[in-house]
Amino acid sequence: MSAATGKPVEVVQVPLEGLVQGMVAAGLPEPLARVFASFDTNTAAGRVAGVTGDYQRFTGELPQSFDDWLAAHRSGFSGGH
Repeated sequence: MSAATGKPVEVVQVPLEGLVQGMVAAGLPEPLARVFASFDTNTAAGRVAGVTGDYQRFTGELPQSFDDWLAAHRSGFSGGH
């Protein structure tokens, strides 16, 4: 993100309960907040690192790398739409 936007990006580690409570405070029902928080837990544990051909099967197109996607959407991150 920093390279694509030219701005520093800081990663802040948030404990699971803090993440859940933050989403609840923003208006999400707690059960849904726990589902969303589980995505972070599973990502951190490496359980969503597998790459499949599903995207291409569904869309008929090759997936785009994250770096290419960032470059294509740079203006959305730099404040200029």
